[in-house]
Amino acid sequence: MSLALSKGKWRKRICVATASLFAALLVAELLLRTVWPVGGCVLALHDRYLFAPIPNSAKVQFLQPSLTSLGVTVRVNGHGMRGPEPDSERGRPRIMVFGDSFVMSDNEPYAKTFSAQLAGQWQDRVEVLCAGVTGYGPDQTLLRMEDMLPKYKPDGVVLVFCSYNDLGDPVRNHLMHVNDRGGLTRIQASAHVSEVQWFERRLSESDAWGLARLWNTHSVIRNWTPVTRETTATMVDYLRSHREDYQAHALRGETIAISLLRDVYDADVALQPEWPSSIYKVRLMEAILKEIRTLCETHSVPLAAVVVPGGPDMDPESWLKVERRLYPSYKRNNLCNAISGASQRAGIETLNLFSIFDERAEQEDLFVGPVDPHWNANGMRLGAEACAEFLGDQEALPFLSGTLSSD
Repeated sequence: MSLALSKGKWRKRICVATASLFAALLVAELLLRTVWPVGGCVLALHDRYLFAPIPNSAKVQFLQPSLTSLGVTVRVNGHGMRGPEPDSERGRPRIMVFGDSFVMSDNEPYAKTFSAQLAGQWQDRVEVLCAGVTGYGPDQTLLRMEDMLPKYKPDGVVLVFCSYNDLGDPVRNHLMHVNDRGGLTRIQASAHVSEVQWFERRLSESDAWGLARLWNTHSVIRNWTPVTRETTATMVDYLRSHREDYQAHALRGETIAISLLRDVYDADVALQPEWPSSIYKVRLMEAILKEIRTLCETHSVPLAAVVVPGGPDMDPESWLKVERRLYPSYKRNNLCNAISGASQRAGIETLNLFSIFDERAEQEDLFVGPVDPHWNANGMRLGAEACAEFLGDQEALPFLSGTLSSD
């Protein structure tokens, strides 16, 4: 009798332990899905844009080689944008901010991003939607705007350019060509097989159980190799890649997109502005911007552009430096001026942040650096302040005048 009772107690204990373990695993899974979505994925392949944000997705972006750093949690809302859901009722003016990683800003919590800080300049009396996508060029932004403007009906659009690589992205994407008349020819491009495999692998890994994702992330972080000056790309590397990109795009007419999420400094435009690839990039940018301006005019949406300098041309700590004796045509503002000029010729009110950043870069840390060219929270704050002032003073977005100007 006592033996049977003892067996019964052990069965009960095993059942309780099993149930407790199962409950603990469920809690861990819930936490790793909602609170700390390690190993998540927020981008997927897209037939029209090559890739796009996944609605209602999240990930943790680690900036240091340690899980204990917790990283930055990046959440994409149900509308495919970072930040809060759009207002269900239009009780205030709405601005949409388009661009690339300088707008989506995976490297900072949302409250510190350009879009959030721009909203803060107007004490949130203006709804600012963050429609930027990491890795996008202005060609993909045009396509995204074509789909989103009719749906979200903004009262204004701010287009943010990363001068570091926005000129070269359309050349690598192969979605659009500029013709002899300066107009756009649209192409049905597709991602290279290596890009497809990368996106599919990331999406598959993000569907795994939370503890498996946590272990995989730990393994990746543990094997991170520190970046050194010797392992970073040089100007010669960038110039060679731009020649090859130009030949593939403009001369051979290839339609297979490469380097979708790679930051490639537009060294040809910065160092060799007279090269055929440099001239072509500026013409292509201008053609894209003319279509963006026409699109906004069609929807009666005021448009303004902001050009942001990249790390190598502005950040004192950047490891990517130019030997001026080898490249006498180089000026630190070449890239900003090239994009700003193209934007102005396209008829867009344009704020070039180069001079504003140049005054502060030596005294204030504005970039992630030394190998990451993105602006940090300080840079985004400075950009938001300058943008709010520009939009009010220039009346680029007329509805911001008067009561909505920054205090």
